[in-house]
Amino acid sequence: ILFCHQTFHHLVEQHRALKEFYRVLKPGGYLLFAESTEAYIDTWVIRWLFRHPMHVQKSADEYLEMLREQGFEFAAQNISYPYLWWSRSSDFGLLERWGLRKAPPVGQREETLVNCVARKPVESAAP
Repeated sequence: ILFCHQTFHHLVEQHRALKEFYRVLKPGGYLLFAESTEAYIDTWVIRWLFRHPMHVQKSADEYLEMLREQGFEFAAQNISYPYLWWSRSSDFGLLERWGLRKAPPVGQREETLVNCVARKPVESAAP
């Protein structure tokens, strides 16, 4: 098992790092991937407080595609999209907390975080 928590949005060479993760995992091993997306990293508060390589930030779908392209396997039940109050750029989720608005459902919002349990196939040929 390899646990990768909030790492990739800091890396410039994301594909190279993922290739190395894939290499060191045994066939059948799992990558636990949890990452902030461009929708969160590119908010005013995060840009004001932290520096990130903005040219490599990805959407949730782009991160998942990167995992697939590397050879990892996962299904929809292996993915979650936390929509935490602090990841909302406009109001930090206050309108939802006050009951003035409902959070948009998955598929109708720009995801700010993505979690995935990805598996290296037992019979794998790394791309």
